[in-house]
Order: sequence, then structure tokens, then C-alpha cells
Amino acid sequence: MKKRVVITGLGVVSPLGCGKEAFWNNLLDGKSGIAPMSTLDLSPYKCKLGGEVRDLKPEVYLGSKGLKYLNKGTRFLGSAAKMAIDDARLPTDGSLSEQMGIVIGSSLGNFSETTDYFYEIIRNNPSELSPMLSYDVALNSSINYVSVIFKIKGLARTVSAGFTSSTDAIGDAYKMIQRDMAQVIVAGGVEQISIDLYLIFYLRGLLSGLDGTQEASLPFDKERNGFVMAEGSYVVILEEFQHALDRGAHIYAEVKGFGNTFVGGKDHPAEVRMCRAEKAMREALEDAEVKKEDVDFISANANGCKMQDAIEAKAIQSLFGAGSIRIPVSAIKSNIGESYGTAGAAQLISSIMSINTGKIPHIMNHTKKDQTINLNLIIDKPLKKEIQNTLINTMDYDGNNSCLVVSRLCK
Repeated sequence: MKKRVVITGLGVVSPLGCGKEAFWNNLLDGKSGIAPMSTLDLSPYKCKLGGEVRDLKPEVYLGSKGLKYLNKGTRFLGSAAKMAIDDARLPTDGSLSEQMGIVIGSSLGNFSETTDYFYEIIRNNPSELSPMLSYDVALNSSINYVSVIFKIKGLARTVSAGFTSSTDAIGDAYKMIQRDMAQVIVAGGVEQISIDLYLIFYLRGLLSGLDGTQEASLPFDKERNGFVMAEGSYVVILEEFQHALDRGAHIYAEVKGFGNTFVGGKDHPAEVRMCRAEKAMREALEDAEVKKEDVDFISANANGCKMQDAIEAKAIQSLFGAGSIRIPVSAIKSNIGESYGTAGAAQLISSIMSINTGKIPHIMNHTKKDQTINLNLIIDKPLKKEIQNTLINTMDYDGNNSCLVVSRLCK
């Protein structure tokens, strides 16, 4: 019999605020964390908007010692992890060290710091560089930092799988607990905005506003034209069910299923990509032993890109058939932007809050219907609905599709 895996803690560092309450309340109020970016000089470029984290005070969560040596992403992840650990009321004295693990997804991690560091090596005599310059530059530096300060000794893994990274990290952590590799796992994702990442997305033609039209995050809208990049860290505590019960933990929800498919490259026809996205959803539902008819809500990947939103919509329509008109579909990237490797964890936390409050945030900025998208989109105001089972979709431009099924706990 498979071990059950539940969620007992939530941590959020987002453009909508820090902490689950600020994040959730601002989602329900239809507020936007997207604004002209203040940390980058974008004067030579067309696209100016981003979802930046603006009000984090990392010293509140991590203390001030050594803080100056940490890059932005590590501050994000450390703070979100501390929030989640505190929310789960886990001991921090090391008594659970051997039973705890950490699995974090990040598409590009500390990419900017890594390239800057190697530039300094090339430009200067390496022997003259301060060792602290290399302290926090590797992709897994943030995860290692969190492992050390929170005394996590069970396992530490970094998952880098493009835009599905945090979904894959959570899916992997879920399977690890099922296989008795750990009792508790800190799981989620982290990303930070930098000029390097901006230029990667800009030169690939993925950002909204490049064609000279409106720059905005418009999921499923007829006028959608690309995504608005964002940053942040979203962390959950996954815990073996009996372990959570034994220590009297508050349980938010249960992770029931995970599905993942890979197309094999971005040049495959849209029909092939749609079939693979549909297969990932089906696999997640089969793993969860949840019937299509019992899905109450879909948290869509939808980030406002023309082709990708269309592929996801067709995949949902194909899998659920006539039922796709019944199931409410929403997308939070109209509020926070596309945070690529950590977006799935953000969707997961939003979905957990929906399960616990009976409210689904609406899609902002949706004013023009795309007649090819025949879904039950929540666009005017939050929807009140009792939710048992939620399907969470994430998709990557280079072929990954990863989905989670999260449910209200049934003892």
C-alpha cells in the first residue's frame, strides 16, 4: 500500500507579498504584482514590466549574520523555507534532521551570479579573488544554504527542468516519501529576475509587448502576446500522513498524483505537443486514482503565450470532453507573472488555499474571448466552490509537461 503524502506548511515570497496570507488575499482581491521593473535598466528594450519581489525583509527570517554574502534567490528561498517550516510547526533543534529532506526546483537558479563569477575569474587573477565571491554562485547553492541553516540531513536535491522545475521537484519529493526515503521534505522552487534571464526570454521572443502591442499578462485572452517575467520562491512542507498525525500537525491537503511527459523538443507539431500535455494530465489522475468527473478545479499553466495557451486549452478539452465546460479553470499568472521554474509551486499554494477556503481567484485582464478556447474560465470575480480534487498543470517551452493532483484530506 502506498504511503500517503500531505502538506503541512506553506511559505511564500512573491510579487504580491510575502507570507501566505498576503499572497492569498491579494489574489482574491484581484491585485497585480506586475509593474515597471525597478532593478534593471531596460531603457534600450521594448518590454518594461515584471513581477518583482519588493517587500521582503530576509533578516526577519534568516537573521543578519552572513546575509550580505547571499544572492537574491537564496534570500528568497531561505525566507520562504523558514515560513513553511514555522507554519508546519516543525522543530528546528535538529531532532528531525535525519528524517528531513529538501527538493527544490529552479530553471536558471543563480545564473547571473554564476556568469559574473566566471567573468571575474577570466578578467582577474583567480588567486586574488575573495573566496566569498564563490559562496553562492552554483545552481544548488541556495538549496545547500537552506539545508545547513535548518539542519536538514536526510537528502538535498536540486531539480532543473525548465518551467516545470518546481512541479517536478514536488512530484519527486512526493514519490520519495512514498518510497520511505524521508518523513518530511521541504519542496518548492525559486527564481530571481536578472538582466541575463531577461535577455534570454527577450531574444527568444517570449515576452509580452515585443510586437509593439499591449504589454500585459493575458492568459487565454484573444490578444495574448507573450508572458511577463517574474521572480519569487514558493515552498511547501510535504509529510508522510501518519507522521503528521502523530505530531498533531495541521494538514492543508493531500498530494494524490503526479504525471510527467516529454515531447522531445519545441519543433514538434502543436497536435503532438497537445497529446503529450493531455497524457501528463491523464497520468496524474491515474496515479491519484481520481476520475475525470471528480476534478473540481484546474489551475492552468496559462501564461499568455499564443501557442502554449492554445495547446493547453485543447489538451484540457480533449481529455475532459464535454466536462471541460463544467470544470472551473483559472490562472494566477495574470497577477504575478511567469516565474518559470517556481511557477508550479505558486499554483500549488494557490490551489491549496482554494481547497481550504472554497474560493478560486479569477483571471485578471481577460477582456476578449478567444473563440477557439472553450473552457469554463473564471474571469469576472472569484468563484465560491467546495473543492475536493484539483488538477495543476505546468508546461515548458522545450517539451516538459508536469501535472499534480491535490485533494482535500479524507481520513
